[in-house]
Amino acid sequence: MPGLVPALERVTDETCADVGFRLFLRAMKAYFVPIDEDRCDAFTALGERFGYPEFLVDDNLNVG
Repeated sequence: MPGLVPALERVTDETCADVGFRLFLRAMKAYFVPIDEDRCDAFTALGERFGYPEFLVDDNLNVG
């Protein structure tokens, strides 16, 4: 999806990192982008810093 990454960066930089990360996760899940286990662990750790429960981050991610 053209323009998605710059839009997410702008949201994260100019408004709220929490909202930017949530939108990023939604895009990753919606487009079923494949990631490895290490990347999933990193996303989960970042989510913990925002106070997210684990399921919010890794539920429906394409981890393989």
